[in-house]
Amino acid sequence: MSSRSQSIRFGLYSFAGIVLLFLLTKLFSLEHVIFLRFLNVLIIIYFTNRLARKNHQNNVDSNYLNAWASLILANVITVSLSLLSFVIYAMFIQPDFISKFEGGILWNNHITLGQAALTLFTEGIGCAVAISFIIMQYWNESPKSKVNTSETVKK
Repeated sequence: MSSRSQSIRFGLYSFAGIVLLFLLTKLFSLEHVIFLRFLNVLIIIYFTNRLARKNHQNNVDSNYLNAWASLILANVITVSLSLLSFVIYAMFIQPDFISKFEGGILWNNHITLGQAALTLFTEGIGCAVAISFIIMQYWNESPKSKVNTSETVKK
């Protein structure tokens, strides 16, 4: 299976995990529990790590930049689909959703859908690049090099 198709597949898996999280949160009326929103990041980390491990095991991308681009592609797909879902939710399913946002550092209490979407897009892409880089750094070390390093230290 090609690296691009694996990236698309794992991007869709991450998106499905986030949708499931928000559906369960809405179903059990836990929207007010802010800490549950951090599970988004854990879902992204989980599926990004699975893709990196799969790429590493199959040697799909032996080039560092290609492997990193594969992870970023999966995460950008997740961010894009999540943003599209957010806009659809805020426009059609619960139009008063945006009015419930409180002011933050960047915006006052009168936030628009465009401002919220831009903020979520910027945050999501930044998180995608950072998580992809961190996981690539972890998988960049092969098990053989870790063993050789420990043997060198013992000598």
